[in-house]
Amino acid sequence: MLSVLQQLLIWGHLLLVITFSVRVIMKRLPVGVSLAWLLVLVLLPYVGVGLYLLFGERFLGVKRSQRSVRLRQAYLHTRQQNEAVIDWGDYHPASRALSRLEYRTSGIPPVGGNQLTFLGETNVIIDALEKDILSAQSFCHLEFYICQAGGLVNRIIEALETVAAKGVECRLMLDAVGSSPFFSTKECQRLKDVGVIMVKACPINMTPWQLARYDLRNHRKTVVVDNRVAYMGSFNLVDPAYFKVDSGVGQWVDMMARIEGPAVTVFDSVFRWYWNIETGEDLPLLQEKLAADPTPALVQLAPSGPDAAKESILSALLQAIYSAEQSVDIVTPYFVPGEALEQALRIAARRGVTVRLVVPEKVDSFLVRHASHSYFDGLLTSGVEIYTYRAGLLHTKAIVVDQRLAFFGTVNMDLRSLWLNFEMTMIIYHQETACELSRLLDAYRADADRVSAESWRQRSVVSRFFENITHLFSPLI
Repeated sequence: MLSVLQQLLIWGHLLLVITFSVRVIMKRLPVGVSLAWLLVLVLLPYVGVGLYLLFGERFLGVKRSQRSVRLRQAYLHTRQQNEAVIDWGDYHPASRALSRLEYRTSGIPPVGGNQLTFLGETNVIIDALEKDILSAQSFCHLEFYICQAGGLVNRIIEALETVAAKGVECRLMLDAVGSSPFFSTKECQRLKDVGVIMVKACPINMTPWQLARYDLRNHRKTVVVDNRVAYMGSFNLVDPAYFKVDSGVGQWVDMMARIEGPAVTVFDSVFRWYWNIETGEDLPLLQEKLAADPTPALVQLAPSGPDAAKESILSALLQAIYSAEQSVDIVTPYFVPGEALEQALRIAARRGVTVRLVVPEKVDSFLVRHASHSYFDGLLTSGVEIYTYRAGLLHTKAIVVDQRLAFFGTVNMDLRSLWLNFEMTMIIYHQETACELSRLLDAYRADADRVSAESWRQRSVVSRFFENITHLFSPLI
């Protein structure tokens, strides 16, 4: 006979499972996500409910929700002026529809007249950042997921100290979790002492008017100096020689884009918007119409996150992949694409498009590694070429379609980046710039080993079983 307490626990669990299962169903999440949560709720008594309360919904808090419309309003008047001077016949056939899709998502139009330079080595990135920061006259705005003092990064910290001491307004927005250790360092205190204003992005609070989810992170990496130059890409403010040296994956390999031109103003306005969200301040956003410049390089900024439309950057990627005619080249450190992206890549390969995926041989996440491998069989069978990069943890995130259209920024091809994190992507419509990025991806592939479909199928039954188990939970990883 069951005791009264045992009966209450059983009935309590049943009631909670039914209640939260109904909530999951009514939320109409992607099918894979819904099924994964239902499985967690059933298999993990009480624990599953707790996990859902912490991670199940993209709740940003009342304060954030109340401030969610100003960024879009700042750009509503710019689209018609830019479209009027763009001859879309000069660009990839998918470009016009893609630009409209992104504009209707974020309110940000494509902007021409820019110059882009890709920086692929840590010392080159640090040199360029240091030089531009030291030349600042008005302000420096920096936003990073991870900041870790030590090594080459100390040069950036010292550069910020130097210009802040001269009266340059310096604002540094760091993710509260990703940069948590940095906030208690002497370097952090030195920056504060000279007047650098620092904000913890996405702090963890359990009150309903604040951000309550631990895993909704600010994953962006952006720098803007004087509205003259901007940087964006995959590079965290860390020296790879000192970062996660015990993880066994080698040094991290990243790329940043240095941007000059009208798009810099857009980068800064997005930074200011999210700064206002975090601080409650009212920094002015974009005040004037963007310059109508049809000259290269035409780019469009695509910020994404849990505060944006649900499909956000995922829809843009699908649009581009389904429009590919010759090639799709992808570099990503974390590859857990979900059903929609996996299907798009398989269909592209089956219709004769050369699809090439480069991922690191080793990654710093056990679950992500095995979940990623669970997709390889289907992709290889469809004709997708998969390469594993052997010279470190390749952390660059880029997609090039037909060597004419490109995506570059912070978005990994996993469901966390596509749905949960605050990310930043630059859509590049300029063919010459896309070709340059494509050549850099070719260099990554030269340092990678191609995965043979035949040898992949010969891996152990145990590996297959574990990969398939992690695949069931991949929507939640």
